[in-house]
Amino acid sequence: MDFEHIIIHKDTGFHSAFPETIRLQNGDLVCVFRQAPFREPSTKHGTGNTKLAHHHTDEGSRIAMIRSTDDSQTWDSDKLLIIDTSDGIHDVNMGMISQASNGELIMNNHRWHVNLSDRESEKLSKTHKQIAQGQEKRPFGNIVFDSLYFTKSIDNGITWIEPYPISISGFSFRSHTGKTGLVELSDGTWLMPFHGMAMGDIQDRMFVARSQDRGKTWGQPSTVAYDPEQIIGFHEPPLLRLQSGRLLTVIRTNDADGYLYQAYSDDDGWTWQGLKRSPMWGHPCNLVEMPSGRILCTYGYRRKPFGIRAAFSEDDGLTWDMNHEVIIRDDGIHRDLGYPASVLLNDGRILSTYYFHGEDGVRYIGGSAWNEENAFN
Repeated sequence: MDFEHIIIHKDTGFHSAFPETIRLQNGDLVCVFRQAPFREPSTKHGTGNTKLAHHHTDEGSRIAMIRSTDDSQTWDSDKLLIIDTSDGIHDVNMGMISQASNGELIMNNHRWHVNLSDRESEKLSKTHKQIAQGQEKRPFGNIVFDSLYFTKSIDNGITWIEPYPISISGFSFRSHTGKTGLVELSDGTWLMPFHGMAMGDIQDRMFVARSQDRGKTWGQPSTVAYDPEQIIGFHEPPLLRLQSGRLLTVIRTNDADGYLYQAYSDDDGWTWQGLKRSPMWGHPCNLVEMPSGRILCTYGYRRKPFGIRAAFSEDDGLTWDMNHEVIIRDDGIHRDLGYPASVLLNDGRILSTYYFHGEDGVRYIGGSAWNEENAFN
């Protein structure tokens, strides 16, 4: 099977990771991703190889965007745009991008307070508007959840308003961005997937929040996936609305042997059913409905051989064809990779974007162009 592997963005001073890639209504492709500065490796802390540590919580992190105006033939790194940057006291993480029917672009992410002493984190956890648990995340001290954040653009991402925190009704505990931005229903309702931990929980749940005023207010979220025995945690969910009207999610898990779980809704996300373990091993994932009617799930593969994989469903995500699992890449040198997002190119191929790194240790945003039908030949 033929793959065209490209480097979308590689920086000289920052690691790049966690991309989300979409096609805009004007035809441009945009990729939003998190960056964190190079750090020296440590024998105790950080996710990295022997050359450069890549910390997934970092006081110098930021959200960047890069654009292609020629269907991924070129990506202009000289015009890299910083959408959200840290002030040195926050970690800025997991930017997801979506475009509403009126053309408005929305980037949602989350922030953590970092470099807190035990006393500061305890005080902030008690007095902050969100109930949060201080966590030791060396070398950046204790961290406490701040909020989910939004920023918007009305000119296809050329300029953005100042990021601002959002509040979800009845939600007074920490939350974490999903693996999709927003899904807009036919009546204009916005749905936002995320995960979080309720008071007393020891494992995360998946939620969907709902806004009927274009993100100004968010009502009580619906629970999508939850383990009442508190054994399995659900993380970083994508959300896809199918042509049939069904909503589908395939969720990263912990303490579930590395397998993705899935669920669906046939009432616009008010209630969810069919929660079960999928046959796909990996995390996290991205969902796309193909013109063929198949559902494409692309996911990181964080065990040897490290890389990026994909599977298709021909029945709206009820079952997955693992006999034709696609190995997009299997040449990763470390488990710190993945977070793929796939889009369709104008020539009919799929572009799967992800973060990756080679022997130099620099995490970069890569992409692989490939053909759906080749997976079945």
